[in-house]
Amino acid sequence: MSAFVMAGAPAQAAASTTTTAGTRYYVDCASGNDSASGLSTSTAWRTLEKVNSIVFKPGDSILFRRGTTCQGVLKPQGSGTADSPIVVGAYGTGARPAIVGGGARAAVFLYNVQGWEIRDLDISNPATRDSSARAGIYVLLEDFGIGKYYKISGVKVHDVPGCDCLQPELENSGGIVFKAAGSKVATGFDGIEITRNIVSGTDNVGIGIVSQWSKRALYPAGTNTFVPNTKVRVSWNLVSDQGGDGILVMNGVDSLTEWNKVDGFGLRASASHAGVVAFNSDRPVMQYNEVTGGAATPPSFAFSVDAGNSNTVYQYNFSHDNDGPFMLFCAFTGSHADGAVVRYNISQNDKDLLLGTFEIPVVANGCDVGIPNVKFYNNVIYSPNANVISGSRGDHTPIQFTNNIFFGRAGNSVIHDSVGIYDNNLYYNVEVPSHHTNPVTADPNFVNPGSGTGLDSILGYRLRCGSPAIGAGVAIADNGGRDIFGSQVPASGPNIGAYQGPCVS
Repeated sequence: MSAFVMAGAPAQAAASTTTTAGTRYYVDCASGNDSASGLSTSTAWRTLEKVNSIVFKPGDSILFRRGTTCQGVLKPQGSGTADSPIVVGAYGTGARPAIVGGGARAAVFLYNVQGWEIRDLDISNPATRDSSARAGIYVLLEDFGIGKYYKISGVKVHDVPGCDCLQPELENSGGIVFKAAGSKVATGFDGIEITRNIVSGTDNVGIGIVSQWSKRALYPAGTNTFVPNTKVRVSWNLVSDQGGDGILVMNGVDSLTEWNKVDGFGLRASASHAGVVAFNSDRPVMQYNEVTGGAATPPSFAFSVDAGNSNTVYQYNFSHDNDGPFMLFCAFTGSHADGAVVRYNISQNDKDLLLGTFEIPVVANGCDVGIPNVKFYNNVIYSPNANVISGSRGDHTPIQFTNNIFFGRAGNSVIHDSVGIYDNNLYYNVEVPSHHTNPVTADPNFVNPGSGTGLDSILGYRLRCGSPAIGAGVAIADNGGRDIFGSQVPASGPNIGAYQGPCVS
């Protein structure tokens, strides 16, 4: 991930500190001794079995020697607190200490415990790819109640083949997976931070939070009663070569997914997936994410306003060069969704798809159930190779499209959307349906469109002086205040498109 930080980027979270000192234990899987005390580098333990036999206490730490490899499963016991977590980390110099699960359910398995931090490890779980559920890191709470405080940072998770198992009620595979399970004691998470990790070569989901405590009015097909997952932040992760979803947050309330890069998703899938998505969540915010490399078959989407969600926000994201579309609005039978804002995003070279006679546009209002109260404004859809740039099933709930730039292909892209409300958008190389109001039909005069390779290289979507998009937008209430570049959004006369700064000469 680039070190470039754009204007308006949030400050990085400070590393948490342990306020209550506990016992420090050392593990050297190359030359340790399980009969030793484990209390110093010279008396380190040797095996994961020894670690798993100890019940740790708040403030304790378990440090693995860098440059070594431990075979088997790390499944430690005991719980810490937010003020005094139990920390798993590294000591010495060299490469991250490795834990190799060898095809187990998980290489690192936290079961019915809380108050843990996992840092600076190399985790893999290699096996023959089959229908088995596997994870790199698996945090499972089962009839536990509310588990508090979990932090995973600086970890590399890779080579975790598993099933493409989609339903939360079943087993799930992934790189880093949190799951609330059971049926007797209402169970969920309060405080999950997953930051600055590298996840590659996993199936089903790269980073995922799922729950069996999901049934509510927006998701009547769920199980048990709804239990929210609160204080969830997934940030600054690099997720690549994913069999299914890149990053998924389920049952989140006010979750934040930001500054992640997903490069390759839906690559080993039996059904559609998304790069960054929330499910059955309230007010999820997904911002400053880069998504690329999505698969065409089954169709994968960079982003999705998904089932069970209310008041979803996608803002300041850059999606590019996916073999599937940019955005899906999708509630399926047995679910509902209500309210979404999609603003100041840039889609570059994302594809529309024709599967037999079924067309999927770059921006697709599809699936079984329409989603009311969706606003899609001040985005750029740069699709010079797309046939269908936006579309909807004819019986769907309309989406309001305002102040967007639709840039199509030579010979004109089309919009197949008889129900959408399109007002004050700019179209270039796009056939404009007659029911679209106040259209601007002209070249937006971008600085250098199509040149973006990441969030640090989107300056080509600024507007040159003389652009017909400058000052041509309509004011929108509660507009987020700034654009993807960090420029303030004018109270009146905003630009059309994702750029709200002054023109570039």
